[in-house]
Amino acid sequence: MSTPDQQRGEKRHGRNNKVNARNVIRRKGHSHHNITPNISTRSDNSHSENNRNGSISNEKKAAHRATQRDVSRPAMAVLHAAGRRSTRKSRRKGKSSRTARAKLYKQGYHRGYDEGVRQGQSSFGLVFEGVSIIIPTYNQREYVLQCVSSIEKHTPAPFEIIVVDNASKDGTAEAMLRKGGMVRVAALDRNRGFAGGVNHGLMMARGRHIIVLNNDTLVTPGWLDNMMTCLASDPKIGVVGPVTNYIGGDQQIEVPYREVEEMWSFAATHNRPDADKHRITDRLVGFCWLFSRELLERVGYLDEGYAVGNYEDDDWIIRVKLAGYQLAVAGDAFIHHFGSVSMKALGEQDFAVVNKDNEQFYNQKWGDPHALVAETSRLARQQTSGTSSGQQEDRDTSPIDPRKRISTQGSHDPALQFRRGCDFYPEGSFLSDAKGDVYTLTGGRRRKLNIPVPRGISPVQVAKPDLLAIPAGEALISAGEVQGWPMEAHQLHTTAVQVSHNGWAEGSIVAAVDAPEIRYQISGGKRRRFVSVYAAERWGVHSKHIISVSADQLNSMEEGWPIIAPPQLLNPDL
Repeated sequence: MSTPDQQRGEKRHGRNNKVNARNVIRRKGHSHHNITPNISTRSDNSHSENNRNGSISNEKKAAHRATQRDVSRPAMAVLHAAGRRSTRKSRRKGKSSRTARAKLYKQGYHRGYDEGVRQGQSSFGLVFEGVSIIIPTYNQREYVLQCVSSIEKHTPAPFEIIVVDNASKDGTAEAMLRKGGMVRVAALDRNRGFAGGVNHGLMMARGRHIIVLNNDTLVTPGWLDNMMTCLASDPKIGVVGPVTNYIGGDQQIEVPYREVEEMWSFAATHNRPDADKHRITDRLVGFCWLFSRELLERVGYLDEGYAVGNYEDDDWIIRVKLAGYQLAVAGDAFIHHFGSVSMKALGEQDFAVVNKDNEQFYNQKWGDPHALVAETSRLARQQTSGTSSGQQEDRDTSPIDPRKRISTQGSHDPALQFRRGCDFYPEGSFLSDAKGDVYTLTGGRRRKLNIPVPRGISPVQVAKPDLLAIPAGEALISAGEVQGWPMEAHQLHTTAVQVSHNGWAEGSIVAAVDAPEIRYQISGGKRRRFVSVYAAERWGVHSKHIISVSADQLNSMEEGWPIIAPPQLLNPDL
């Protein structure tokens, strides 16, 4: 048992512990480094006392637990406060890091963009030794995905794919962008139809050769190699097409398969190279064309006056033939064609309306195109036979960047003097490009007007490539150098104009008394026939400009190149 003195000592020890605990609580605002030593000392003192006395009273145990609780609470509070400060610092640091990364990304993006623009400008107009494959499409995502996949699988030659999406609503553009690789995508803001889509792709094309391909086709092994072989077999061949299972004309062949899965084995056998299957033809349907960049620069873009589709391909092929090229079918190149998917999507009634309107426009523009091509070919043969060995075509002698020089295979041979689209434009006419620059066509050269366009002159807009194909002449800097065209008949008697040897003013518009709808321009001492009333009106020629003459007077003049209507271009970027 404890003596009274021992009991009084224990009570004093308990009071001392409570005082120590209160002192710790008062230091609650201090850091935890100042708290821990006090706790350790107190524990050591308690342990020594236990050893001396052998036991701790219930009162002492309760005081000990209270002390531990009072000490641990401020310690935890201090630790949590430090943790919150650390979290805020971490958040600030993380936010600062994200801001720095965003800034670096933005700087890198702008540097990359600027470098891309610089490289694009420096490489503008350059071509690569490969093929640009242009695929216009509208709301046919699954078909165009299959088409692109077949190209990637069965086309070993260098190529690029240009998908022109005519404002599809089925996610076509997004699906094409995800493919990446050699696929370039042009997402138009509205449906420009087949001609408009193809033209946009032609503007983007960089290849030495170009293919226009329907979105509802599947290409097969050897397709491109065999078509290229056919194109290279004769310099007179300008456009080559394959054979298929579904198309109009002589490009359709009988096939043994009923399902697409069975088609591949048939195509592998059919596409064995065989030059005996190459043949000249009079018509190629626009579901698949192969041609050179040189031909494009001579013939120009498709006419966008044809709505949606149909007949614009026949229109372009006429111009190819007028330029002096031949058409060929590569019978050893087969591709599968699902068949007019986009046109069928219009519905039977709408399709019939579009087809009828386009047919009327085609006939209005060309009249009898087959007779026109035959007559132009006859004139070309006459000019070739009458050209002396030393006489050459008037060419632009200005220096050309060798990187931009385009191969003109066979064009130095007099028998292969291919014509340009501008050869079929009227002398003295005024042309403009999309920027509004105006030129006059004089003596086979374009002369820019560096003065305001005189009143009464309405330039006809043509594509920039068509303008650049015309040799450049000296710019006009004085209004006195500009002669209006076409001139009204009564003006010819009061205006000082150059007169031909037949007595008619150079550039005047004449027609036989008994055939006023057939109009001619007098140019270089020759009569040049407007191929249709529409063609004359496209150049601003109306009845008030016509001088009536006798048929004998007309027939006494040598015939020159016909005058055709320039293609309508609705895309301001062309």
